Amino acid sequence: MLFKLQKLLLPDLLKSISDCFKLRLTTIFLLLFAGSLALSLALGSCNSSTNSNSSAASSDDGIGKVTVVRIGHQPHGAPILLKARGTLEKRLASMGLSVQWVEFPAGPPIMAAMAEGKVDMGMAGEVPPLFAQASGVPLVYVANEQPVPTMMGILVRNNSPIKTLADLKGKKITATKASAGHYLLIQALLRTGLTLEDVQAVYLPPPEGQEAFRRGEVDVWVGWNPFLAILEDSMPVRLLANGEGLTKNTNFYFSTRSFASSSYDIVKIVIEEMRQVGIWATNNPSEAAKIIAAKNNMKLATALKMTKMNYYGAQPIQDRAIEEQQRIADTFFRLGLLPKQIRVEDVVWKGRS
Repeated sequence: MLFKLQKLLLPDLLKSISDCFKLRLTTIFLLLFAGSLALSLALGSCNSSTNSNSSAASSDDGIGKVTVVRIGHQPHGAPILLKARGTLEKRLASMGLSVQWVEFPAGPPIMAAMAEGKVDMGMAGEVPPLFAQASGVPLVYVANEQPVPTMMGILVRNNSPIKTLADLKGKKITATKASAGHYLLIQALLRTGLTLEDVQAVYLPPPEGQEAFRRGEVDVWVGWNPFLAILEDSMPVRLLANGEGLTKNTNFYFSTRSFASSSYDIVKIVIEEMRQVGIWATNNPSEAAKIIAAKNNMKLATALKMTKMNYYGAQPIQDRAIEEQQRIADTFFRLGLLPKQIRVEDVVWKGRS
């Protein structure tokens, strides 16, 4: 019933969102995960003119009406490399299409933008799509990358008394809510018999979390690259643990259900280009590192190390990846953090059907 209500309300909500609120996406995604119905009611109370950012770029009526493919991305990963290389633009230009790259600090606001019809496709880690699905966002999984647990970590300062995961009890810890970092924190605590109730969790987007850790406002930082590498570069820190044995850390590619249905060929092309740029990055790590370093203001040596650690490139959805997604969803639901139980398989793209 909630999803039907959203479907009825969504067109009018999208028309009013821009002039009414001008909310930052980081705020929107927190509202979204707190409850999509609450978000709908809040937005529905406003009256304004048509939103200029609403979906003029794509249409449910078919591929012929698509003129711009809007892709949400973070400041790392294959999308950044593909954007820099420009090969997707060249390929789509022959079809009369252009590409709009929309950057976000983390996966949750990409899911929020997808809910609002502001992006057609995007990439995020394991956890944001689970909360989005539970909130009724009409997304589908279209591809995944290989898992890289070492690209995540739990950091403390060099002089911190925290020596083991068990020492996290009672400490102030920052992570991004409804993200892979959130799940890593949960798993790290469970490993030693602790829960989120045993620590002081401070939920912040990655940039704000970085600054809180630098200023000493929190004892522990939990997150992923490139934010992890940047912190290791910029201050004396110690890696308490990475994701090995705690989380798979798999990145996924998504599309809105309507875009995947109406623009099958475009989705296939985007995923093929993501895969090809991953092959290029593997064969040309130094060139890929230059792009990542410039984008994130990182030392080239650090970017190169990070690039060699990663497995860039999309591949068809793997059964084991979806099975792991279901385990993560069940964990969040069991802890009372996911608003409802979900079946991840229900939102896996089956291609043209």
